[in-house]
Amino acid sequence: MNRFGSVIMRRIVWTSMLMLTVSETLVLHWLLLVSGRPGLGWMQAVLCAVLVAAANFAIASLLRRRSRTIRPVWVMSRLFMVGSLGALVSGPLLILVFVSGGLALGLTRVFGGPDRVADVMFVAGGTVAVAIGFGSMLWGYLVGQRRVRVDRVDLPLRNLPVPLEGVRIAHISDLHIGQQLRAPRLRGLIERVNELEADLIVITGDIFDFDPSFIEEGCRELARLRARHGVFAVLGNHDVYTGTEAVASALDRLTSIRLLRGEYVQVRIDGAPLYLLGFDDPGQSLSERDSESQTLERLVQEVPKDGPSILLVHRPSFFRQAAALGLPVSLAGHTHGGQISLPPPAHHHNVARLITRWTRGLFEDGDSLLYVNRGLGVAGPPIRINCPREIALLRLVPRR
Repeated sequence: MNRFGSVIMRRIVWTSMLMLTVSETLVLHWLLLVSGRPGLGWMQAVLCAVLVAAANFAIASLLRRRSRTIRPVWVMSRLFMVGSLGALVSGPLLILVFVSGGLALGLTRVFGGPDRVADVMFVAGGTVAVAIGFGSMLWGYLVGQRRVRVDRVDLPLRNLPVPLEGVRIAHISDLHIGQQLRAPRLRGLIERVNELEADLIVITGDIFDFDPSFIEEGCRELARLRARHGVFAVLGNHDVYTGTEAVASALDRLTSIRLLRGEYVQVRIDGAPLYLLGFDDPGQSLSERDSESQTLERLVQEVPKDGPSILLVHRPSFFRQAAALGLPVSLAGHTHGGQISLPPPAHHHNVARLITRWTRGLFEDGDSLLYVNRGLGVAGPPIRINCPREIALLRLVPRR
């Protein structure tokens, strides 16, 4: 990761740990009040926060080392993430409750009212805050992350050849095949993709998730993908972590997926050429804002201009360069749509905004289009809220 990306990531990690520590301390303070005991004093709160922070670091370190090799530890690590996110959401809400309750307590004492009003606000308001925080995360774990939605989107292109009008592309991304997506569930997702009977299927990276022991199992399921004019893919940063060459070799041996690695391919549909371009994700070597690639620049120079071109790329951060080079369509993933977002129409306000302005859905820059897929898998916490897994069915239409 470059220096800018490394600094940003460290800030995100430390800020998250600080917020988690404060939130968990507030939850403990509320639990003491609810149980009828005195809450934490200032010194007690500071001591508690130090102990909570130390425990969080110790648990996270232990789970990170063991979770990829021991299944029960992996399950514990997921539950730890779910609980931590529940605390993170509950903390700010409890601050509002305590501030409101404190104001109510002050007013009742000024005007001679009973303290009971403030006590009720502390208990009832805190209960609502904790229920929202932990309840929403539990819903996202048990229900939200199991939902799969097919989104149908038109891509309007200038000078689209008549034979290409109505061409349908099934776009999937970020499967993260591994502990969180095993063969039985993957098989069901692939069946849903095949049911669309698309002209093309494209995969924009993060096919696997860290563990190379799942490569063969995953490839045998991916071999079931079927489309009239083929299945094409590029590699994402998690494929790099899994092992670039191991993933590429297995896809070549066990599937009919055409992996684009710094190259383009021509697909002829009813005599009209359509070009697909793609290159490997560089792993951790760049920030997420506006990325550039010499490989992309070379590909645009080499690709024939007798038909439209579609760029398959893992990170949406290459869109600015792709638009500047005149590519009409870029398809990306990487963001998972944030996995946790506000409901529509505010769904672009999500966790992925920390790394990119292009978080999910369709974007335009002049005549260039970018579609960012929410992904079929999860990374980190197995939670999705207002962000179901996605199979995108994209249709090429003329721009009028």
